[in-house]
Amino acid sequence: MALLCLILAGGKSKRMGQDKTLLYDSVNALLSTLAKKECKVVVACGTKDRAQLFEAQCWFDPPNAMSLAEVLRAFIEQHDEEIQLFPADMYRLDENAIDVLLAQPHGIPVDAESNEQPTLARIPRHCTLPKSMSLKGLFSNLNRNDMSELGNRLENFNLPVQIDALNKSNQ
Repeated sequence: MALLCLILAGGKSKRMGQDKTLLYDSVNALLSTLAKKECKVVVACGTKDRAQLFEAQCWFDPPNAMSLAEVLRAFIEQHDEEIQLFPADMYRLDENAIDVLLAQPHGIPVDAESNEQPTLARIPRHCTLPKSMSLKGLFSNLNRNDMSELGNRLENFNLPVQIDALNKSNQ
């Protein structure tokens, strides 16, 4: 059975002030990469009106979900498969980093700065997760996976200044 990859592409970021999923066409690029690796891919796109933005099967937030943790818990409860999460805002993820993530054991990656990256979690089949409004609480019973060898490729982009710096480094 192919690994189920869930791309988190829910919408506008309050801190960024815009929809991070539309920057750099990151979702569709990630979809293409994961499809080549024979993964089953679903995009958690938030609301039904966003489905046309993505070239994949979309999953919509449950109406009663008040946090990303509740959205993920609902998805995991509905899918009895091993799941690999991918956020839409890790613009430095390259093919090597994706390969490392796809090969990781169940758990939460820990980056080069010792930050946990729960939006890159590997969730086992038949996983029962605690009810929590936070990702830290939701994934509290999962192991932590050292991924410091990936350097800054696990960086989340949350602020416009980070995008400015990335654009300058790509010039």
